[in-house]
Amino acid sequence: MKYVDITQKDQELIETATAIIKKNFLRGKHHVGSAVRAKSGKIYAGIHLDSQNVDVCAENVAMGMAVSNGERKFDSIVAIQMRDVPRPTIILPCKTCQELINFYETETWVIVEVDGQPKKCRAKELLTFA
Repeated sequence: MKYVDITQKDQELIETATAIIKKNFLRGKHHVGSAVRAKSGKIYAGIHLDSQNVDVCAENVAMGMAVSNGERKFDSIVAIQMRDVPRPTIILPCKTCQELINFYETETWVIVEVDGQPKKCRAKELLTFA
């Protein structure tokens, strides 16, 4: 898989996702935040929703916010976890989220952590490794 360095815009996306989960973290209900940058440049954020019977990933919520506002193409996305970790941490989207991201835009950059450093790769490259 080919990883590339993140940009200042990518760092802004990480900060947005981190801020939304820090603001809304609630053990057992909200432990992941996500931010997606649409091709328009606008950023949409969302948090993980959890209950006894439903588990909605933060990436789905962020993308849903974007689509609800007329966006259909995505530039980049990141998910940040706060559950059971000492600090907010970039996580890999689950297979369901990877499929959803690819459904809308296979060339979307997905920000991941590689050897403790934020990097990015194309969404289409991730599905094989889920």
